[in-house]
Amino acid sequence: MGEKKPAAKRSTKLFFSGVLVLTVANIVNKAVGLFMKVPLLSIVGDEGMGYFNQAYTVYTALFMISTTGLPTAVSLLVAESRAKGNVKETKRIYNVTVTLFSVIGLIGTVIMMAGAGAFADLTQSPNAKLSIIFLGPTMFFICISSALRGYFQGYQHMVPMAVSEFIESVMKVAVGIILALWAKGQGLGVEYVAAYAIIGVTSGVALGSIYLLLSKWFFKTQKYDEEYYIEGKIEVVPSRKSILKRLVVIAVPITISASMLSVTEMIDLVILMNRLMSIGHTAQTANAAYGIWKTSVVPLFDLPPVLIYPISYSLIPMIRATLARGDVKRTSVYMHMSLRVASIMAIPCALGMSVMAHPIIRMIFGRASADAGAPLLTILAPTIYFLCLLSVSNALLQANGYERKPIISMIVGALIKLVTTYILVGIPAIGMNGLPISTFLCYLAVASINVFFLVKYVGLKLDLDRMLLRPLLAGIACAASAYGFYYFTSQIVDYRISLFGGIAVGAVVYIAVVFATKAISIDDLMMIPKAEKILRFIPGLKKKTEDRG
Repeated sequence: MGEKKPAAKRSTKLFFSGVLVLTVANIVNKAVGLFMKVPLLSIVGDEGMGYFNQAYTVYTALFMISTTGLPTAVSLLVAESRAKGNVKETKRIYNVTVTLFSVIGLIGTVIMMAGAGAFADLTQSPNAKLSIIFLGPTMFFICISSALRGYFQGYQHMVPMAVSEFIESVMKVAVGIILALWAKGQGLGVEYVAAYAIIGVTSGVALGSIYLLLSKWFFKTQKYDEEYYIEGKIEVVPSRKSILKRLVVIAVPITISASMLSVTEMIDLVILMNRLMSIGHTAQTANAAYGIWKTSVVPLFDLPPVLIYPISYSLIPMIRATLARGDVKRTSVYMHMSLRVASIMAIPCALGMSVMAHPIIRMIFGRASADAGAPLLTILAPTIYFLCLLSVSNALLQANGYERKPIISMIVGALIKLVTTYILVGIPAIGMNGLPISTFLCYLAVASINVFFLVKYVGLKLDLDRMLLRPLLAGIACAASAYGFYYFTSQIVDYRISLFGGIAVGAVVYIAVVFATKAISIDDLMMIPKAEKILRFIPGLKKKTEDRG
């Protein structure tokens, strides 16, 4: 098989390659999903988007319960068995997983379709029932996709995951908009238009799962397994029952912790609708307010974390493999680096989006949506940092074998979310603004508790100066310069020119302050494959790069 690459070196390369692939794919997918909302909003209106989003909220809750923990468990077991050179065990893990996920998917589909009426009644929106029914089959296909994504994640082979998600996004837009236009052209009611639009999601997930099955069919594992090949090793393949037990032991706590906030969001929706009506809203205006929240605020809030999620996805199998090899030093390096990178990427996004909320929403959704949604996004945007920190800290706890710890933090966060939503939204002077405030308090609590667990149980020694204070200083400078540029130039030029100019100025200021304060080091950058060639073109870093080489 030729000369083998050192396992650590190859794993590092796969880690950053996987992060790069998933980051690009996530940005594209989120952008497609976001811009899908624009024509959909014009077709179905705020009320129709409310029905669409209520169905999607129910689906997300069931999706998280059904699939979140198991793919992570699959990736952990696959990475661990590969690191030990147990190729046959990896194959059996795959077979057990696909069978299990197929059963779970069928059960989830039946629950969602049969219980559509009950779910719709909970939010006092019976018109959302048809959308929930049409989305039901998605549960089966997403379970198949999740099994395969967990398998590929264990190999740190992220291309199939990225392409399948792209297929889902494109089909969601194309089929959803076409069917929504057809339904509207037939003179159907807004609830039918929303239901036909949601068929795009179902068809996209179905085609994505078919692509993943084909990718598995043609996937050659030999080149990925050669770094762990042990000459003359005799494998003892565990039984299917044993593998299933290990999957459940790992998956159940991950599923509980990951699904906690999704289930909370569904309960939160019920509380929100009832509390809005208690302060004078009708069912229609409350539903429209929720439509604005989910259509023009939450999608923008969800954009920056797509830069962080790939780090989390790639961290889990990589750290599990380094621990299986006993490489404690490299594990520590990966953990510290991931937390620093998450902060450096999340903080400017959080502060920048907060101060530029109105022009961003206005550019995408129009002035009316900006007037209604910008105050909500301004309050919500700082939560981006804690959401990103939560994602990475969850991955680190799971990879280190502390899958149960996030359950505690998620329960605390869920309780804070529900109680504060109930109290704040019911105050007429606060109303809908209570929703982003409760979300901020929730993620602040969850992320803080997770970090405490990393320090106490994993033994992580935090460098708060480089992980938080320096990026925060740079983020404040970024947001201030971006908003200052926008504020003064928007008086004399089109607001879109001022917006993009402000973002560019903020980015330059942020990068300058990050390097000036040494929030990120050359050693961090050199972890990236082919970094030497890239850094030689950056003034001031060329000599340092050559000195290290």
